[in-house]
Amino acid sequence: MGDGTVEEPLSSQESLPLSQETFDYLWEEYVIADQFHSLERIPSLENVDNSFFESTTVQESHPDTEVVSVEQINITDIVTLGQNSVSSSSAAYMPSSLPASQNWTGLHDFNVSFGPQEKNTKGVSWTYSGIKDKLYVRKDAPCPINFSAKSITSGHVVIRAMALYSSPEHASEVVHRCVNHSMMESSEGVFEAKHLVRCESQMADYKVDLTTKRHSVIVPFENPPAGQQFSTYIYKFTCFGSCTGGPNRRPLMLIFSLEEDGKVIGRRKFDVKICACPGRDKKTEEKQSVVEVTPEMPLKRKEKEMISLCDALDFTKSIYLPPVKKKKSNMGPPYTVSMTDQRCYEFLKNMKKLFDMCKAVNNLPPNIKALINSQKNNRESD
Repeated sequence: MGDGTVEEPLSSQESLPLSQETFDYLWEEYVIADQFHSLERIPSLENVDNSFFESTTVQESHPDTEVVSVEQINITDIVTLGQNSVSSSSAAYMPSSLPASQNWTGLHDFNVSFGPQEKNTKGVSWTYSGIKDKLYVRKDAPCPINFSAKSITSGHVVIRAMALYSSPEHASEVVHRCVNHSMMESSEGVFEAKHLVRCESQMADYKVDLTTKRHSVIVPFENPPAGQQFSTYIYKFTCFGSCTGGPNRRPLMLIFSLEEDGKVIGRRKFDVKICACPGRDKKTEEKQSVVEVTPEMPLKRKEKEMISLCDALDFTKSIYLPPVKKKKSNMGPPYTVSMTDQRCYEFLKNMKKLFDMCKAVNNLPPNIKALINSQKNNRESD
């Protein structure tokens, strides 16, 4: 400069703007400097082995670096492993049918029942309807359920409880709790936070099927105690049937299966409704299901409203009589006359008809008889 002063060069970060010149400067200063290796001397991936890291040049450039032997990776092995993992996952068994829900007592006469209700009022916490085969229960209310089975000697028998949607349009969906009710347990890391059905037992084990993602809870089956025909377990339902994001007013059913070493040996299912007032809902649904069936009257032969006498009496052609009520006869079975002559049969048939008409005329009210007599007299006078 003219004043003789010498300007000190600023650092690269302070003097150069973020531009192409900045990139060129950094490239020349840090990449092609003598203390670093040129990019042209960096070997390709296929040629990197232990001899490269053990070379004198690398050791002199990085004296504090410890050289560790490495094993060369075969790219074909990685591709083959990825293909095997994909094929194995795609070949995993995916059941296309729904879980079995048909009642089956099996060889051990497996049965599920409910004890008698102490009070049959609207304020009960749970109640069972035999008419609907349906359990009505409050949310989080303890519900005792009785299980019985005969000749259970193995100690590997369990009872599995699983909730399913009973309507066909939702049967394939997984039943779980709503977010509102499961949020607190989920934040605490509780495994069964989203399980709708709970069992109040120390031996309860909550399961999630790896394939179908369905929730279930299993407990070991215990033979009934002495003097009792069933074993009782306490179950709870941790969401309302109307909760949005959970059951969401979709009809539910509960399936209990008796399993031995993973094999089902008995099954019992019934509908369940989780509501705020079980007693009220039970009475309402039972009234709706019970149809007032009136006994149908047996079909009788349609009789003519009026019986014509013109076939037997000429003077009563214009007279029609009301039907005669048949009276029960105490004279025993009817008499039967058999014949081979057609003309005799027709004659007796007409006589029988005339006899019935005469009986009907004799039973007529006096005013009808007077009308018949007056028409008879008019015909005779004509």
